[in-house]
Amino acid sequence: MMFLAAITLAGCLAVGAGPDRIVGRDLAALWPALAEAHPDAFLAPAPAPGVRREFPPAELLRLAARWNVAPPAGGLCMERAVARLDPARLLEAMQRRLPEARIEILDFSHQPVPDGELEFPRAGLRQTPAGELWAGTVRYAETRRLPMWAKVRVRADVQRVIAVEELRPGSPIRAGQVRLETRAEFPASEGFAASPEEAIGKLPRLKVPAGAPLLTRWLVAAPDIARGDMVRIEAADGGAHLMLEAEAEASGSRGQAISFRNPTTGRRFWARVEGPGRASVKGR
Repeated sequence: MMFLAAITLAGCLAVGAGPDRIVGRDLAALWPALAEAHPDAFLAPAPAPGVRREFPPAELLRLAARWNVAPPAGGLCMERAVARLDPARLLEAMQRRLPEARIEILDFSHQPVPDGELEFPRAGLRQTPAGELWAGTVRYAETRRLPMWAKVRVRADVQRVIAVEELRPGSPIRAGQVRLETRAEFPASEGFAASPEEAIGKLPRLKVPAGAPLLTRWLVAAPDIARGDMVRIEAADGGAHLMLEAEAEASGSRGQAISFRNPTTGRRFWARVEGPGRASVKGR
């Protein structure tokens, strides 16, 4: 909590962090008769941050008659106090979410905020072209939230699958070409390969320089059949079955139809990929 003092502000009583409504006990300092006789009496919704809720004498007379107590002398008001954010409390709230991270606050919201609980969900932390930004809120009045932001530099020890050498597009990744390494980086977890096994055997979509961490969107599963492979073809037409080997003229995965060439006759035909090294042709 940001614990603002519950004091009278320029003649107004300060509303604390929790209440979303003004009741009798909230006016104890200026209207003790009502606070003592009817502490839970509902008077009005609590004001918005930085806004005063005025109770003019005529309204106080009506309320006094309703609750059968003596009215206060003159009018009164209540105000939800606001204050500038405290960097130390911002950092404390961030560390609660990422206790293992090293966090540096570079800038933050300058708008005064009400007394409340600072919340920085991990989902609000992201990298942008302008730098790292963490979106948060101040929770007050039970369910209300006021948005805020902070420009930060966040580093944590994370595990990354690193390219040991340059990886070329279309060439299956071998075991010795990647390794797991711990680095001090921005703590993003989504989008990165989680283990070397997740990358081995897959094909890079683009050239990956040595030392770069692997993103899953850069990797594609190797096809069951690659262009140039000699593939066992099962041809069936009614009760007749024929087995032959043919050369794949394109790459494909299970369920895809690709072109093959019979190396003996030179004839080209289409067959459906059934798995690694296997395809089939079905008659009508």
